[in-house]
Amino acid sequence: MRASFLAVGAASAVVLLSAFARTKPSSSLHPESLARFEAITSYCGTVDPSDRSLYQSRLADLTRGHSPEEIAANRDSSTYRQAMLNANQTLAKASQRTAFRGCSEFLAGK
Repeated sequence: MRASFLAVGAASAVVLLSAFARTKPSSSLHPESLARFEAITSYCGTVDPSDRSLYQSRLADLTRGHSPEEIAANRDSSTYRQAMLNANQTLAKASQRTAFRGCSEFLAGK
């Protein structure tokens, strides 16, 4: 029972993480949002290498208008590091099939 619960939870990990990352206003780049988006785009680029450039484009959309200094400061924060760790742990639980489906939904904006 616990294994099936984890599988279901991992099935929507990409979609849930990306939805949560988008809940912050875009005028300010939050470390949690950046970490989640970077974790998702990296993970999905590995799961679905044929669409790697599309995932990177989604990340570029998030960071557009933010200075390299702001992005670097976010990446240097403990908040970013913790959010990245949590996101990577969650994504690692997904099966290949589930990950591919979640990544496809991420690209579709679902």
